[in-house]
Amino acid sequence: MRNFLLVAVALSLAMVAAVPSDVSAQVCNPYTQGSWATKTAVPTPIVRAWGTFFPGNGNFYALGGRQTDTAGSDYLNPREYNPSTNMWAVKAGTFPDNQVNNMVGGILDFAGTNLITVVGGSAAGAATATAAVRTYDPVADTVAPLPADNWPGNASGTVLPGGGAVLNNRLYVFGGFNIGIGMTNQIWEFDPAAAPGSRWTQKTATLPLARGYIPTAASGSFIYVVGGSDFVGGLLNDTNQSLRYDPSGDTITTIATTPRAVAETIAVRQPLDNTIWVLSGGRTPPNPVVQVDVYNPATDSWSTAPPILTPRRNFPVDIDPVDGRIFAAGGYDVGGLTPLAVNEQFTCTIPVDLMTFGVE
Repeated sequence: MRNFLLVAVALSLAMVAAVPSDVSAQVCNPYTQGSWATKTAVPTPIVRAWGTFFPGNGNFYALGGRQTDTAGSDYLNPREYNPSTNMWAVKAGTFPDNQVNNMVGGILDFAGTNLITVVGGSAAGAATATAAVRTYDPVADTVAPLPADNWPGNASGTVLPGGGAVLNNRLYVFGGFNIGIGMTNQIWEFDPAAAPGSRWTQKTATLPLARGYIPTAASGSFIYVVGGSDFVGGLLNDTNQSLRYDPSGDTITTIATTPRAVAETIAVRQPLDNTIWVLSGGRTPPNPVVQVDVYNPATDSWSTAPPILTPRRNFPVDIDPVDGRIFAAGGYDVGGLTPLAVNEQFTCTIPVDLMTFGVE
């Protein structure tokens, strides 16, 4: 009888493993059943890259960034992390120049083909920035500039995009850092379905306060813009103003203030409950910290999730939009000077209770 029960347990476990992630995700509680784990480190340190999880192949990509703050240390080839093999690879696709730091972006559908799309960027040690829009196709492993669609928010050649989020297949760019001068408050919309040369629209709404390096994420019909950096006396400072942007009405609404000033990190939508998670980040002491702040749009309130293992800022991050796995690689250490190669993953796992199968 016991052998029969053990066989039944094995079959049941196999059935659990075979359940699609979007089904199992519906019953997983990320606050009580989620945890962070250390994965294979990036082969070399990486900071200021843009991170994207690509559902088409289940891999995480770190686009651009650099190894150090020394001129010439920029990464022209995307870094690919395969969660199934727990291995990194340097891809053959190549950016046409080294202005690949501090980009913002997301996945957009161009006539049926999903492409990672990134906007702007600067080179290590440079005081200028590109207005270029570039796409990366993880399947074909190719980088393609869109020369007719440069970002109009960087007409001066010195502005880095502040925050970016995709909603309804449109990329929105919020604010920006005019390097060494100050922040901007503009909002821009990029539509991949529009004709080349006419894909950008400046929105009428503006940020109440000019900001850069803004954690930004979409949930439901809105985009949430949390904190961000201001620039006072030649120094970047974290802020705590939190906003909700409605693309359909082109309106900005103030929401509950984030419990800590934060910037220079990424916000993601947690698909298990549609909340917004803001991971570590910031440079104003005591930042960066391991804290993960959680905004609940349904209650306009803040709480926390399981803390990340390593406090840091300016690191590539993204989330699996189905099962809520979060990928976080690299970044500056707590001192803000040393680039890291650390690689951590958040996973929500439902424990299998053998007692439910009658095994004692």
